[in-house]
Amino acid sequence: MDGAALTAALADLVGADHVADSPPLTDSTGRNVGRPLRVVRPADAAEVADVVRLCREARVPIAPVGARTAYWSPLALDGALAIDVGRLLSLTVEDGVVQAGAGWAVRPLDQALRQRGAHLPLHPDAFGKTQLGSMVATACTSGIGMGSGSLGSHLTGVEWVTGAGTRLWTGAADRPGVPPFLREGGPDLTGLVLGSEGGLGVITTVAFRQRPAPWRVRLPGRTADPRRCFPLGLALAGAYDTFRLQRSTRSGPGWAVDVWVVSAFSPREAAERAVEVARRLGEAGVTVGAPAAETAAARAGRSPDYDDRWNGPLDGLGDFLARASLRGVDVNAPWSAASPVLQTLEDLVAAQSNAGVSESRLAIYAAPDFVNLGCHATVAPGEGWSDADDDAAYAALLALPVVPYRVGRRWPRAAVESMGSRALLRALKLACDPDGLLAPGVGPWS
Repeated sequence: MDGAALTAALADLVGADHVADSPPLTDSTGRNVGRPLRVVRPADAAEVADVVRLCREARVPIAPVGARTAYWSPLALDGALAIDVGRLLSLTVEDGVVQAGAGWAVRPLDQALRQRGAHLPLHPDAFGKTQLGSMVATACTSGIGMGSGSLGSHLTGVEWVTGAGTRLWTGAADRPGVPPFLREGGPDLTGLVLGSEGGLGVITTVAFRQRPAPWRVRLPGRTADPRRCFPLGLALAGAYDTFRLQRSTRSGPGWAVDVWVVSAFSPREAAERAVEVARRLGEAGVTVGAPAAETAAARAGRSPDYDDRWNGPLDGLGDFLARASLRGVDVNAPWSAASPVLQTLEDLVAAQSNAGVSESRLAIYAAPDFVNLGCHATVAPGEGWSDADDDAAYAALLALPVVPYRVGRRWPRAAVESMGSRALLRALKLACDPDGLLAPGVGPWS
């Protein structure tokens, strides 16, 4: 099928206004992630399935695309049809379950839920443009809300379209009247698509437990030794939604500590918890500042305080990218491995500083059962630092007991080749994408 015929066939499925030629696209790092054959924007899951079946018949590779806010280059768009999920914006809240279209950006979704007294319990520590489907596709496990558990622990179901054009619902969320449930005790079919990066299907709807908007108290602080805080991540599980430690090469020595103590029941309980958490932080060597209760306007999702939780206004990502690009390395580790992982990342920051990188930021996010550690370099135009310069850090991290949350596709390829589950992954890919058209060149599915 030539380009004109493909465009005409796609226009018949989704409307001519939603099929477009595209220049090469970039992600939040400024990388060129490829020039797709066309960009198509389906309106719902049925249109996604129609588009996938057309591509299968025409043997056209498919790349699901969100807002391209990642910094680890999870996309390879050259020669593929880009399915942009940005029009998938359904939203229902019923029986304690939120069902949201994969195209919702996480910040507007959080604001929409707060109008109902709920909230999005976990999201990236960014400007809020990341789309919900991308969070599931990349298995987001760093950012705001980690104290309440990882993204997977909140999911009750996912609707997705396989590479064969079949619509699937996994979990209980597709059956009205069925309450949310924990997925332990049986085959975790929802977990198959979590972190699959588009290699098994196109995510169209995400269902998760409805959680009331909590009351929060912020405890700011400073510490010279973040390692003394590591035992608190597990000890204080359930008392906080965010426990973050940061150090920047621009801010001088020491680490900023930012803990948001939380209660789902009352501001009084949040304040009482804050007293105990502040005491524990002090024992760990943190100089704790004055506690600050979240305002009613912030809890409702409308105030400068609320914006601060997202690093500024929604358009802040565009302002940042006009000044610099971002290079990032993130891993998840058991608490027992946090110190050697941190040392590896500190060595990486030293190398970046010696190379003249504008700013490098180390960030640590505490979760009840693991810790996320990351190094994020802000590279201004003309500064020489690329993905290849991170290779020494990749090799050192690969030798540690970590889960490669995101350090670029080189990591999954190297790690998966040594896994005993390689044959299982290939069988899974064949079952969900028999023609191998989905997400070409991405992750372990290549």
